[in-house]
Amino acid sequence: MELNIRLKDAIEQEPELKQLYENEPKIRELLETSLALEGLTRHASTHAAGVVISDRPLTEYMPLFKSADGQVTTGYEMKALEKIGLLKIDFLGLRTLTMMEEALRLIETTRHEQLNLNAIPLEDPVTYQLLSRAETVGIFQLESSGMRDLLRKMRPTRFEDIIALLALFRPGPIGSGMLDDFIGRKHNPSLIRYDHPKLEPILKETYGICIYQEQVMRIANEIAGPAWQMRISCVRGWRKNCRR
Repeated sequence: MELNIRLKDAIEQEPELKQLYENEPKIRELLETSLALEGLTRHASTHAAGVVISDRPLTEYMPLFKSADGQVTTGYEMKALEKIGLLKIDFLGLRTLTMMEEALRLIETTRHEQLNLNAIPLEDPVTYQLLSRAETVGIFQLESSGMRDLLRKMRPTRFEDIIALLALFRPGPIGSGMLDDFIGRKHNPSLIRYDHPKLEPILKETYGICIYQEQVMRIANEIAGPAWQMRISCVRGWRKNCRR
């Protein structure tokens, strides 16, 4: 089974569907109509937190329309906005933050104590024991059954483990085995490998596995930096002997 297969390819690859397309007029009409509609935007929707930022009025870049609730929305979808050079930022409104604020208020009311969330230590061993037991129902991003199963396997001991787990809990990293490699290297440091000595300071925090875009950028800068600088020098004509 091929994911995200296009209808045209499905007709070519599936003999029974191809036979229906060639021999049944109604099926042929249905599929041809579907082929014409495939890939088109189905409806207009508004991102719950997406905001587009521009240096000039948006009407100079795109059409706008007013949604049913009165919000002004872009006439282009997200990827098209990126292609024309506009910045889209998601400002998330999390119910969890409201719950935390309410919890602080209740603690102050009932126990007459004022807690400072910024002063809570990130190295509390009891908290990591709780996380390792996957007692995380009600904790933002850590409460799903899949995430709780991974917490039991990983047994996090530091805040960076939680950050990495959230980044790796995606279909791509899970399917490629990156998540299993990360957990394996955490529990068995002898498995940690660096393809080049310069990668160690960049990937040490994630046990030798490249997880974050910032790591990719640092690797490109560190490994390809001198070559890239020479290329710039050649283009600008700073070094006449570059063409050899």
